Amino acid sequence: MKNLVFILIILFGAISTLKADVKKWKLEQVGFLNIDRNEKDYGGFSGLLIKNAGTEALVVTDKSFFFVLELRRDDNDFLTGYSIIKKGRILSSKGEHLNGRNTDSESIAKDANNNYYISFESNHRIMLHTEIESKGIFVPKHPMFRKLSVNKGIEALAIDNENRLIAIPEKPPLGISDIPIFRLQNNKWEIIKYVKIEDNFLVTDAEILPMGLLLILERKFSWTQGFKTRFRLISLDKFDNTEPIIVFTSTANQFDNLEGMTFWKDKKGKMRILTVSDDNFHPLQQSEIREFFLKYE
Repeated sequence: MKNLVFILIILFGAISTLKADVKKWKLEQVGFLNIDRNEKDYGGFSGLLIKNAGTEALVVTDKSFFFVLELRRDDNDFLTGYSIIKKGRILSSKGEHLNGRNTDSESIAKDANNNYYISFESNHRIMLHTEIESKGIFVPKHPMFRKLSVNKGIEALAIDNENRLIAIPEKPPLGISDIPIFRLQNNKWEIIKYVKIEDNFLVTDAEILPMGLLLILERKFSWTQGFKTRFRLISLDKFDNTEPIIVFTSTANQFDNLEGMTFWKDKKGKMRILTVSDDNFHPLQQSEIREFFLKYE
């Protein structure tokens, strides 16, 4: 009996310790740049990649242009300024400039083989580019892509830790209540799970974290409150039915229309999330870059 009591004391003590050691995800803003410029074709940023240890950002616009920005940083990797070092056009499969309903580029991801994937709305598709300036190659479509709304297509792309492409629409396809998460493997798509829409937030981008979790960037808009931003974490394990974790929700108009997101680690190994806003080429909005520490503590 004494042994049993002793074992129970150890067991309950361990349980208490485990509960006390539970960690939480947090997002803390550490950088901001207003990147507005009165230049033709500049603005409408919807996709983002970070390059060269946080010193370059590749942004794509919803008019099928791309810009490479030099990001100036201090000794602690905090943002101090920027400049444009390259501008170009996203090309069609024939190597021509895109036009008409083919121009609405929304998200960009880069795989381990240095291939770029770019998603498009209106004419819903995903294109592969071996270089950002090279002509596109069509990626096979899932049948559900035909049921996407004209302006609510594949808004988020990411590459998982096994170098597979993840694609997520902004809004569920016609006839579906939840948002499907598509994964491309061996040139075939599968739906690995569905995510519920909550509080009218819609997906704008996604990133895979080193531990395999999917971080999604979401946004909602109302004429009375403006823009609100939310970050949620999702397990991509088919058998994990854990509800998504809300990491951060902004207040109304705390940020502009954040649409692009990318993940990187700074020189101290800290996880950072860089975001960019889509100003919709509207004078009352602004193009902005915001950077956050992503913490697990």
